[in-house]
Amino acid sequence: MSMDKWLDDEETKENKKRRNEIYSSLSNEEKNDLSKQKIRELVKKDKITSSYDESRKDFLTKVLEFKDWLDNRSYIKGDVERVQAWIENLYSMVDISINFQNRARFTNGEENLINSYKSIPVKFLDEKTRIALNKKLKGLKRTNSDNYYLRKLKNIIKEKLKDAEYYNILRDILES
Repeated sequence: MSMDKWLDDEETKENKKRRNEIYSSLSNEEKNDLSKQKIRELVKKDKITSSYDESRKDFLTKVLEFKDWLDNRSYIKGDVERVQAWIENLYSMVDISINFQNRARFTNGEENLINSYKSIPVKFLDEKTRIALNKKLKGLKRTNSDNYYLRKLKNIIKEKLKDAEYYNILRDILES
């Protein structure tokens, strides 16, 4: 069973073969157009992530300014209020960033997905798969193990959906 995860199944082999055939049948101009479209998509993705990069750079510069100011102080006891104000400002920057990311995620319609995911009983999925799904829903960084469990769940879902088609046929027969 452990070797099966390294081998491609028939469906993936067929998909790869079809993609290669379609790509080889394209003319050079069409291939160039496809590569230009791909480049445009990558540039758009860079523009989207650049806003996050700028906010992170701003935050890091503020932290470094605070560190430099703190390093130059020899007697901090008199500046307790100033230190407290710096820390509150830095915390509010982090809080605003987190809230912005959460709002952006929920505006994409993921709130409905999260609510429907919460309706699934805990015992329905094993612990590792549930952890991987939580990471995917929350947008956290996933490990290779998490990706493996998500692929495994995807394959199980495909099998169950095939079974569901057969059960629908049997139900139709019984109801007629």
